[in-house]
Amino acid sequence: MKLDYVHTYAATPEQVVALMRTPEFLDDVAKHAGAVAHTVDVSDEATKLGMTLKVPASLTKFVGQTMRIDQIFRFQAAGADGTVPGTVEVDVPGMPVEVNAAAQLRPEGETTRGLYSGELRVRIPLVGKKVEAQVEPFITDAFDGLERRAADWLAR
Repeated sequence: MKLDYVHTYAATPEQVVALMRTPEFLDDVAKHAGAVAHTVDVSDEATKLGMTLKVPASLTKFVGQTMRIDQIFRFQAAGADGTVPGTVEVDVPGMPVEVNAAAQLRPEGETTRGLYSGELRVRIPLVGKKVEAQVEPFITDAFDGLERRAADWLAR
């Protein structure tokens, strides 16, 4: 399943990357996502936010009562035009679910446009496409929540 997200941040690309590497910000993202547990790991190579989220009843027969989602962000140095390329991976440990997306933080005047484009894949024979459609809202909520919390933090 194709995934495309566009975020707008009231900051420079470098400020957005710095925010994505701030543990307190990631704690806040997890809290507002309703995570029952979460982990944060920030290094020079990557930022990882792992969240355990409650699952709607319609998904429990496939994944159980909760589902862990690990978001891994990798950003490179800015190019000559100020654009910061990167990648976003979403892993669901213990399940044949993966998301791989290209990321681009592009300066646009006083803001940054975040472009995320990739694929959601569920590798379960016969029902994979059905499960993709049910897992996709979790991925969308995670991306949307990240943008909402970033807007709040950047306005401070």
